[in-house]
Amino acid sequence: MKALVTGANGFIGSHLAKALPGKGYKVRALVRTTSDLSSLEGLDAELIYGDILQPDSLAEAMKGCELIFHVAGVYSYWQKDLNKMIGDAKQGMQNVMEAVARSKVKRVVLTSSSVTLGSTKQKRIISVEQPGDFEDDPAYVISKVEQEKLAFQLAEKYHIDLLTVNPTLTIGGPDHGLTESNHMIVRYLKDPLKATWIGGCNIVSVGDVAEGHIIAAEKGKRGERYILGGENLEWQEFHSIISALSGLPGPNLTAYHTTAFLASSLYEMVSMFTGAPPLSSRAQARMVGRYYWYDHSKIAQLGYSPKSAKAALTEAVSWLAGSRHIPASLRATIQLSPQIHNYRHGI
Repeated sequence: MKALVTGANGFIGSHLAKALPGKGYKVRALVRTTSDLSSLEGLDAELIYGDILQPDSLAEAMKGCELIFHVAGVYSYWQKDLNKMIGDAKQGMQNVMEAVARSKVKRVVLTSSSVTLGSTKQKRIISVEQPGDFEDDPAYVISKVEQEKLAFQLAEKYHIDLLTVNPTLTIGGPDHGLTESNHMIVRYLKDPLKATWIGGCNIVSVGDVAEGHIIAAEKGKRGERYILGGENLEWQEFHSIISALSGLPGPNLTAYHTTAFLASSLYEMVSMFTGAPPLSSRAQARMVGRYYWYDHSKIAQLGYSPKSAKAALTEAVSWLAGSRHIPASLRATIQLSPQIHNYRHGI
């Protein structure tokens, strides 16, 4: 079977594109002409150039494909034009679904996000059947919610076999563009205060997310949503594991809502002069204190079995520590744990 992967040069897209041939798929990778293709080095796939915002390029990309993994999208809590981010997400989704309706594609797997199921103020685990709420959500969350809603509307209109996979905080490497999930790790390593914050998250390895896409495509039911998650952690636990793996102290202090908001406001002001993304944004600060804890048992029933958060963080820290995302001055202070050395030697 031939499968098209949109956004194939991205973090999740590249890992999925590399996992598919091992499962017997022929892969067509859709990338822009301006895309950085370093993440696709060694990929056994056919590259095709196009853009989900350019409808005319999609018909050729889908020709001969029976399955589409629509992974392309923006993962950022720092966008100057938030309305454009939301509009592009919806327009890209519409273009893809309309192209599918004119093709011989049999199934579409949309890479959505766990945030479309909400979050909670309490320590409660969210499932597809028991979602959280959407209090004061940033534009990124709204864009994913709107994209997913439109996808199901168009699937019904055009009678398309569609399902979604909803990854949680996805970490690992390689990640040459440094997605927001891995940036959280780098940001903590760079932070001289080694601050953590209240609330919680769900951590999953990018390799498990790629595997989850394939399981959902092969065994999932039309019209369903599948959470691709791993282990639920307090942010304190998340940062403590990173410190232990990198041989650095911390976390040393805990930030609350006001502290996080003031610090993010300062970071955003600095970024206006430097042009670089802020270490954190006010949108992220508003998420402090909330729990993004999710239940992946629905897809586990189909054979999905993710590794532990510590194992996922071991993979991520191991790759990030040797990447260009960590400056040499910081790398010199890192003392990688025996667990990472064992991981690197396959022990």
